[in-house]
Amino acid sequence: MTVPTTARRYLLRKALSVVLTIFLIVSLNFILFHVLPGDPTRVLLPKGGGSTNVTGGQQLREALLSEWGLDRPIHEQFVIYLQHMFQGDLGTSITYRIGQPVTSIIAPRLLNTIVLVGIATILSIVIGTKLGQIAGWRRGQPSDLAITMVSLVAYSIPTFWLGLILMFVFSLALSIFPSGQLDLSADPITIAQQLALPVTTFVVESFALYTMIMRNSLTDVLTEDYMVTARAKGLSTKRQLRDHAYPNARLPMITVIAFNIGWILSGAIAVEVIFRIQGLGLLTYDAVRARDFPLLSAAFLVATIGVVVANAIADVLYVYLDPRVTEA
Repeated sequence: MTVPTTARRYLLRKALSVVLTIFLIVSLNFILFHVLPGDPTRVLLPKGGGSTNVTGGQQLREALLSEWGLDRPIHEQFVIYLQHMFQGDLGTSITYRIGQPVTSIIAPRLLNTIVLVGIATILSIVIGTKLGQIAGWRRGQPSDLAITMVSLVAYSIPTFWLGLILMFVFSLALSIFPSGQLDLSADPITIAQQLALPVTTFVVESFALYTMIMRNSLTDVLTEDYMVTARAKGLSTKRQLRDHAYPNARLPMITVIAFNIGWILSGAIAVEVIFRIQGLGLLTYDAVRARDFPLLSAAFLVATIGVVVANAIADVLYVYLDPRVTEA
């Protein structure tokens, strides 16, 4: 398959944009730490560890200065930071798990979050798209009003509140589903039981947005000239929707899904804290509580780069589905 020149140029611009965005994220991650006034090691040291009167405090401070070059000019510190990052060294934990590389802490947690968020996102898209198609095709009818009402109510429910209610009812009161664990090495049935409540929380919070986007997009598509022509040709309703309406109505969904990834990752913090899922969200929360800046910084870096990559994938998919965007 030959890629048109306009598409290649578009994808090249997007690739350069992704590289630039990631560089800016890395730079911001560096600046957030170094713009703080005073001795930068006071952020990295455990509470009370910056005092030379505390046993080992001065030695730890000197070790941090040496490892990250904090006693050197700022531009040299940035070069050292980039060298560490490209080598996969994002620092070591100073309070959460003292002395352990943060990459080894994040890796297993990241997998849990990917599984949780991935399953919830797929279910949300499937449910939201289907409901949006029904509501859009039957706009103004009882089914449309019911779907719209349910979607608005679901979208308005606070994530934290919904998670607590589900855990109290189905885990504590009825003991139907477990809470507080996610063991991906277990059998599929056990994993499904462990994921049931957190995934449900995610889906209830997410499907409504996709429902409304698909509904409104389909409503607009149905007024287009090519839909009028399809009806004039006597095409069945099924063919009108399958061949003309749905393919065009789904395009805005791709952009919404990509932009929603950031919101989903932020929601993962609340969901994982409630259900004690050992994922990146709970790890971020624990890093804040433990004042473990290297761990928090690495978690921020991984999450933001993940969002950028997700948006890049969405751009490529959009070009595949609608080549016209390369002409803009």
